[in-house]
Amino acid sequence: MKKENPLISLAFNIFIPVLILKNGLEWIEKFLDQLGEDSWIYSKIILFDAPSFVFAIALMFPFFYFIIDFFNRKNINLISIFGFINILLTGGIGVFGAALGLSKNWFIIKEGLIPLLIGLLLFLISLYKKDYLNNIFINELMFDTAKVKIAISNEKQSEFEGLLIITGYYFIAGFFVSSIIQFILASIIVVSNPGDPSFNQEVSTMTWVSYIAILLPTMILIVSGFMKLVKGIEKITGMKQEEFLRI
Repeated sequence: MKKENPLISLAFNIFIPVLILKNGLEWIEKFLDQLGEDSWIYSKIILFDAPSFVFAIALMFPFFYFIIDFFNRKNINLISIFGFINILLTGGIGVFGAALGLSKNWFIIKEGLIPLLIGLLLFLISLYKKDYLNNIFINELMFDTAKVKIAISNEKQSEFEGLLIITGYYFIAGFFVSSIIQFILASIIVVSNPGDPSFNQEVSTMTWVSYIAILLPTMILIVSGFMKLVKGIEKITGMKQEEFLRI
């Protein structure tokens, strides 16, 4: 199976769609100003519902990434699915929330719910499909997996599997921490309801603030789990980390 580039995945599933939702309307307004009202292109574009158009463009990135990734790697990309759902809910609340009478609480709940659902899904996967999570941690990008597998004796196999489970719990805990932080931040930052002029700006602020606020505690958990994994492999195999790490 082809290896996925995590930076490209994050860009197409999270960063680019969020950037489009944040700046899309402003970009369209600037483009129309440059065209001028006398332009025939202006007369065609002005007929479109700009918020819905921006919303649709943002959704296209995780959607097409999922399709292309599926055909290239024959694998269901969970990040694409949750990226699509997140953009669908964020954009949907922003674009249609006022018409549907939705309050800011829908967005606040959504912010806390998405990482919580990811964490719960990963926990279930860790119980019923252990190889999926194991492949995240023990992969060719970071480890010489062949050397690690050869060095682990049959008597140490159960200890190694237990080590992977603990590493997975560190990783999953990061999403639960993110859920709590997201909910608290959204409650503080987003005080306007969908349709209010300040709502989109507050959502944009929430987006970049949450990345900064979530990054530190989640990275501490993930790095702690990774270091525990590395130290555990050293103990189980008798090798130094320089012998099996690629990074």
